[in-house]
Amino acid sequence: MYSMKKASEILGIPVVTIRAWENRYRVISPSRSGGGHRLLSEEDISRLRFLKKQIEQNGLKISEAVKLLEQSETVPPLEKAATGRTTDGLVNKLYMDLIHFNAAQADNTIDMAFALYDFEETFQRIIVPVLYRVGAEWEAGKISVVQEHFASETIMRRLYALFRVFPVNPGLPVVVAFCPEGERHHLGLMLFSLYLRKRGADVLYLGPDTPLRDLEGIIESQNVSFVAASVTDRRYVDKLMAWIAEAVRNHPRLQFLLGGAAFDRAEWRPVKANVRYLSVEEWEDWHNGLFILK
Repeated sequence: MYSMKKASEILGIPVVTIRAWENRYRVISPSRSGGGHRLLSEEDISRLRFLKKQIEQNGLKISEAVKLLEQSETVPPLEKAATGRTTDGLVNKLYMDLIHFNAAQADNTIDMAFALYDFEETFQRIIVPVLYRVGAEWEAGKISVVQEHFASETIMRRLYALFRVFPVNPGLPVVVAFCPEGERHHLGLMLFSLYLRKRGADVLYLGPDTPLRDLEGIIESQNVSFVAASVTDRRYVDKLMAWIAEAVRNHPRLQFLLGGAAFDRAEWRPVKANVRYLSVEEWEDWHNGLFILK
């Protein structure tokens, strides 16, 4: 058991705030010591830690965080036990929400996922598997085009919304992110952009099917330092490389970060000045070693 003062020290939440949350939202149920002092249990500490995470990391208001806490605690016991061992339960639930056009419930399921796991884990273990499953079921004729579009757009809407949650550090370089014209698969690009955005980078996300001829203006006007591009179809690589060569001549200090299935094999990675190829496993090392303003 923890005194109110000790709980405040552990959590980094002022005592007055803990008391306010207790009085207004009833989020904790302290017991009393022999001397009449409030004592918080491990469960109380866990609930307060959950609320603090939602406010500080996910940008929620306290009322929104409390609502999310209540939703997470109403998960049926069997499902809650399953999600403790694996994310399969949430993957299946979100998939069913989406193919039945239940937008409100899909949003609730995504909220729960972000409450239980951090951003990268939620994306890799829940969002990506759901989108892959939707694509596979559509190709197999098990779901309709309309169901596939609804599922994809619902998830992308939530991912786009995350850009406003993470604050920008003005001391970090500006990154422009896009898929070249013709390339429409931008899930990996979205993940990389949010990975950078969560760490304070100002990412100008242009998304799929971006005309290369229109990029010069934004690079110049926005003082872009890094260009991130994702390609899955190798038909678009040659044109992208030609554009990169021209861009390097115009902006010798500009750096290019390339990823996607079109560059999976070493022989598919032409050596070019100012170009770095990044797989998911290399993001952290690159970020820690190179993504620093001199």
